[in-house]
Amino acid sequence: MERFYSLMAEKRWPDIFKLTRTEQSSLKHSEVEWANVCIHLETEFIRFANEELAVLVSTLCREYILLHSASYLYLSGDARTKIENIGIEAYQELSHKEAVAFARMCTHSNKAAELLVEPQKNTGIKPSVEEPTKTSKFSRVDWLQPLFKSNLESEFYQALKDVFPSYFIYPNVVLSNIFDFDMIREHLALPERDFYFKGIVDFVVFDPADNHNPKYFFEVDSHYHDNVDARRRDKLKNNIFDAANIPLHRVRADTDSLTTAHDFKVVIRKLIR
Repeated sequence: MERFYSLMAEKRWPDIFKLTRTEQSSLKHSEVEWANVCIHLETEFIRFANEELAVLVSTLCREYILLHSASYLYLSGDARTKIENIGIEAYQELSHKEAVAFARMCTHSNKAAELLVEPQKNTGIKPSVEEPTKTSKFSRVDWLQPLFKSNLESEFYQALKDVFPSYFIYPNVVLSNIFDFDMIREHLALPERDFYFKGIVDFVVFDPADNHNPKYFFEVDSHYHDNVDARRRDKLKNNIFDAANIPLHRVRADTDSLTTAHDFKVVIRKLIR
């Protein structure tokens, strides 16, 4: 546990989050001590986040929330609310679209709820007189987003499960949860460094027999990747993987023959051969 206190003193939050993931088995064996460390972590992080730049804070807040949601660490309700609010404000300085995406992860922040309903303010539709004025303690079903953006992604996920039955498969994994930024940053140009904190990989396959390290990386491309902005983002993502000398497998569903999990399995096996 001393390692966490040392990293807190040095404000090395990416390293703290990485250690939280890699040392999970030993931390669970010392639950009381780990809970005390988590109390210090949330206090120090909130103090740190209130003083740092939005580009750094936004990503760290997102990772903190992800770790708590996945039960990697403890977080009080009050601290989660504060971290969600800090993250919302940081993302709003950078991008409205990214702020909305982060808001969808938030469960405690009123700012997140307001951001998600904001587009409805300009619709010209008057609220019903019977509309409740109190905030429900339950999630609004019409606010929820499905895990996959398309049937294509759902089919590809099923294909990955069939090809890698003993592995863990996660969609939409942020680059900051894949690469150690301090290790890779010197190999990246400025545009790649900036994109590192924004980029997401469609599917990552983790090996539970190898300390749950990421092993395979896949992007499911479509005609939406043909516009200029999408090609630019794809190139930046490719450059980051090239710098790490790790293949990023891209699967392009150009024809109807690549719209079933069975056909995807054939393609996946060829790529990893």
